[in-house]
Amino acid sequence: MPSTSATYDSPLPHRLAVLLCALVFPLVWVGGLVTTYEAGMAVPDWPTTYGYNLFLYPWQTWLFGPWDLFIEHGHRLLAATAGLLVIAELACLLAVERRRWLRWYGVALLAAVVAQGVLGGMRVHFDERELAKIHACTGPLFFAMCVAMAVFTSRRWTSAAPAQAHPHAQRLQILAIATAAIAFLQIVMGARLRHVN
Repeated sequence: MPSTSATYDSPLPHRLAVLLCALVFPLVWVGGLVTTYEAGMAVPDWPTTYGYNLFLYPWQTWLFGPWDLFIEHGHRLLAATAGLLVIAELACLLAVERRRWLRWYGVALLAAVVAQGVLGGMRVHFDERELAKIHACTGPLFFAMCVAMAVFTSRRWTSAAPAQAHPHAQRLQILAIATAAIAFLQIVMGARLRHVN
């Protein structure tokens, strides 16, 4: 039975995770552009784009069409590509990863990207700004999950020596959690202000 300790065997999970981060980062700010230019309903159907399969929508119409169509359809393309990358990441983890908890984290990452996609789709179907606000808040959370995956699969993480107890570890942990909570509160407040009725 293989060991559940962290070992560094294949670089592929880490490479996919880094690629995912590089894709999701612009996905979040393109989502912000969608809000800024009020382009959330530039494409009135989902998961199709004006009846076309998302990936088969005529590129000339997308690239040379109206700006709001360009950013909304671009946001969808980035999101769908991120979803495919998460599936590839999970398949890779299931094939080569020995740490059971990390395989389950890959499942959670897939559930998160599916939930985020469904939220975006429901926002279009119901033309509902409250769903847009939730979608805007959960996007950065998904990005944080992707960054954590990149860290967990890195050589530095898997080959690190056991951590030494720090005299102020508990205080630092509380400070880190509080900082993350305050940052997320700022995201929630920003979403409330930017998605005005």
